[in-house]
Amino acid sequence: MKILIADDQACRYKRLIEALAGIGVKRDSIDIVSCANNARDQLQNTPYDLLILDILLPLRPEDEPNIQSSLDLLFELHEEDGYHKPGQILGITADRNVAGDALAGFEERTWTVVEFSEINDEWVKRAINCVNYILSEKKKLLTEQPNYGVDLAIICALEKPELEEVLKLPWNWSSPRPLDDITFVRDGHFEVGGRTITVCATFAQRMGMVSTALLSATLISLLRPRLIAMCGICAGVKGKVDYGDVLLADPAWDFQSGKRVRDKENSQFSISPHQLPTPVLIRTHVEQIRSAKEALTNIASQYPDAPGIPKVVIGPVASGSAVLADGEVINEIKAQNRDLIGVEMEVYGMYAAAYSASKPQPLPFALKAVCDFADPDKKDKHQQYAAYTSANVLRLLMEKFGTRMLD
Repeated sequence: MKILIADDQACRYKRLIEALAGIGVKRDSIDIVSCANNARDQLQNTPYDLLILDILLPLRPEDEPNIQSSLDLLFELHEEDGYHKPGQILGITADRNVAGDALAGFEERTWTVVEFSEINDEWVKRAINCVNYILSEKKKLLTEQPNYGVDLAIICALEKPELEEVLKLPWNWSSPRPLDDITFVRDGHFEVGGRTITVCATFAQRMGMVSTALLSATLISLLRPRLIAMCGICAGVKGKVDYGDVLLADPAWDFQSGKRVRDKENSQFSISPHQLPTPVLIRTHVEQIRSAKEALTNIASQYPDAPGIPKVVIGPVASGSAVLADGEVINEIKAQNRDLIGVEMEVYGMYAAAYSASKPQPLPFALKAVCDFADPDKKDKHQQYAAYTSANVLRLLMEKFGTRMLD
């Protein structure tokens, strides 16, 4: 068990260090640094099971404590390579009010935030409970391997045309079976290189992130998939994509996340997007099929009156809670990420469920195809083709690289 404490007031951890010794964590397993830059150095060179991070941390030893230093470090740990990412991050503060509005961003990127106190040991007990959990999980990993179930779980937002096109894939689909009291799934399988890859597909009862997140959590809990994918249709950004193009959502986020604030005269919405990436393992293999011109041409040739040969496009896709038919909204969302390629209603919910799951945790990805451009000219005539290209690009990916992604 390795612990890194990043706090410019190291003396206040004497009680915690004594309590850690009581559960078997030796003092030489605990490193303490006094500033964000020193924490960066440690995290670049040493893997830690737990990082205890003060909300108010100086950038350098001689600087004044500043919440931005801690927030910048947290962001880098989540978004950048080059660090040994700690197993868990525990925030600590002596005064939640000092953090102000930044506390929400801090809580979002940490396991939990503990409030330090000089007069009682409640914070020590909470920290010890967290360490005990990590120790118990490490013990489980030593005694048993993560027990995955199905290889690939597929979620669609709509039964028609999305799931309908998935079930046309030659993957030996069975009749629907109940997974729990409300969820029915279709099991399938296919052979690649002498290996049988198992599949399970279903659709959400309602459109939107909440319904998709709940369904995803159910599938992850009961099926324990290695991969969890979302197929279906989405709106594209005109000029960047065309009808039928298949978009890999990387990253995905809720473009409506934030809060409404008021100054002296006006009320405005303050955006706070939380972006979730596609795992690198998935992205690198999708990049390979992006250049499979012959295979993509073949997909188009088997669809009557296809509007064009689909491309595979990788980039940011935003999720929201409402169907869009106003081209101006797309421009507003592009202000959150200028590289935006698509907008839809569910992917962030699925990604959030996967990244929040306990072990064994699946790798999430979404391949949605463009059926319109979320403008006043929005029509439904390309929905079936988009659902078709989405399902068949998933087939291309899994039948070409499925065994590599599952190993």
